[in-house]
Amino acid sequence: MLASAPPQGADLLSRLLDAASVHARAGLGVPVVLLRCSDIEIREEIEGLRFETWCVRKDEEGLAIAVTATAQDEGGRECMVASGRFIFSTFAAPSASILTRLARLDSLTK
Repeated sequence: MLASAPPQGADLLSRLLDAASVHARAGLGVPVVLLRCSDIEIREEIEGLRFETWCVRKDEEGLAIAVTATAQDEGGRECMVASGRFIFSTFAAPSASILTRLARLDSLTK
């Protein structure tokens, strides 16, 4: 995905991920692992970006963080420049899919 993104789009995605990671580390502790990202939308980058993050879900899978980047356009109106949803976990808490795969492997070896 990043290989085909324009340089400013890749940079903006990286900045969204950084903002989400900071929030995830505060909620889960260090280290955190990015499990998945979705609903990524990147528009034209504008100067003066402000990033906001929210925890939208915390469960056994991990922590889901929504991130938006906003700025003022040429007319002085607030607009969304980028957004995304990122799911994080810790190394100590593997996802349910990993546990399912391990259980299947274990049953095959018995």
